[in-house]
Amino acid sequence: MGSEYFDLHHTVSDDEVDAQAHVHNLRYLQWTLWAARDHNATSGWKAAPALEDGFGWVVRDHEITYRAAAFGGEEIVVRTWVSEVRRYACTRRFLICRPADQTVLCRGATRWVFVDLRAHRALEVPQEAKDALVLCPKPPKLPWES
Repeated sequence: MGSEYFDLHHTVSDDEVDAQAHVHNLRYLQWTLWAARDHNATSGWKAAPALEDGFGWVVRDHEITYRAAAFGGEEIVVRTWVSEVRRYACTRRFLICRPADQTVLCRGATRWVFVDLRAHRALEVPQEAKDALVLCPKPPKLPWES
């Protein structure tokens, strides 16, 4: 069984920095997707068998609020948790922070829908996935508070 939240630790690489000399906003989004993938894997949800059978999670929408910039060489933490599971979707929340100076870089949420990838239609979230997901309805503490 997984944990309420998952931390992805990442060192910002130079190729993640854009022409404005800070991390491009699409990189933040990519990091949240990596964290979601890794959290699901540690929770026991096996995506590969579902994909082989033509089923998987797709993004319905993203919400993200940027608060501060990240720069090359910095150590960041992406903390993610599942706040809600409904019939056809789950909401995964996240924050990205820089523990070195205790700065929250952004906060947001992604709504994931479980779908039949062949028929392109939403399906009920399978019980196996519900069993693997540990709900965390309230935001966990910040990494430096844990």
